[in-house]
Parts: sequence; structure tokens; C-alpha cells
Amino acid sequence: MDFSTINFSDRTSVLGTAKAFEDLGVSAYNGAGRLIQSPDYLTLAGKIVSVEARHAALIRDLIENGSFANMEVVDATGLDVARTPKEVLAIAKTYIKTEINANNLPS
Repeated sequence: MDFSTINFSDRTSVLGTAKAFEDLGVSAYNGAGRLIQSPDYLTLAGKIVSVEARHAALIRDLIENGSFANMEVVDATGLDVARTPKEVLAIAKTYIKTEINANNLPS
């Protein structure tokens, strides 16, 4: 991991990065849900994404009171955004030192 772009002495930098990670995590689990075939794994992923969404809401509220969700993370149907593995890796690459090729991942 590469966290060199984060200023750990600055609350805004830390919370902004935490917001980005939590939002990305929620959209990654939402996008992966349709790719999970095992009902047991889907149940576990559903539990994890609900916790990630609570984390994301809390961080948004710490940044700006009352802003637990907005159009950045909610789509036109009112549901949390879902991203494919390739989309997730494209966003996360800022913090990943080792290049990960998503060409062979499901979409």
C-alpha cells in the first residue's frame, strides 16, 4: 500500500481518504454481489457491505453533519452505487504500489 498522499497530521486529509476508502468499499461489494454464486458467501458479503455503509455514513457525518449520503454514493434509483472489479481497481490504484491487472476479472 502507498499512503504517501495522506497527511496524517491533517484531519481533513485523513477523513477525506477514509471517506474515499469506505465509499469505494461499499461500491465494490455492491458490484461484486451479482458475481457471488454461493448463498452463504452472498450473505456474508451483505453483512460486510452493511457495516461498510455505516462506516461511510459516519465519516461523511464527521466531515459535514447530516451528510450521511448524497449523489456521490447514491444512484438515480436511490440505491448505493455499484462498481465492477475493474472500476474499483482503477480508483484504488492511487494507494496500491503493486500493479494489479483487472483484465481477467469478471465484469
